[in-house]
Amino acid sequence: MFSGNQLQAEVKNKSLLGEWIYEVSDAPYGYEKGSLIFTEKDGETICVVKLEAGELAVSDLKIADDKITFTTSVEGNSINVELTRDKNKLTGKVDSPEGPKTMIAVKK
Repeated sequence: MFSGNQLQAEVKNKSLLGEWIYEVSDAPYGYEKGSLIFTEKDGETICVVKLEAGELAVSDLKIADDKITFTTSVEGNSINVELTRDKNKLTGKVDSPEGPKTMIAVKK
């Protein structure tokens, strides 16, 4: 049996699924624009970062209420991403070796 909270979380995650076009100001060339692609696999929500040069795997994806956090690796550096969702927009910060940067993503 699903509890009301589980069902609510599932509905929220379903609306997260799809492609989100992102921009990170001041990111190194090739990483400043791309897509966050959220899909479902075996009942779990997963994410891939799609860049012009390829894809980056995402680990430690956590979705709680309107907060989304995950880690990815860029050129051997661990990058932590923390986003807040407001309807069809994600905003937040990216912790990179060069310091924190702002990320904005909109649903495609």
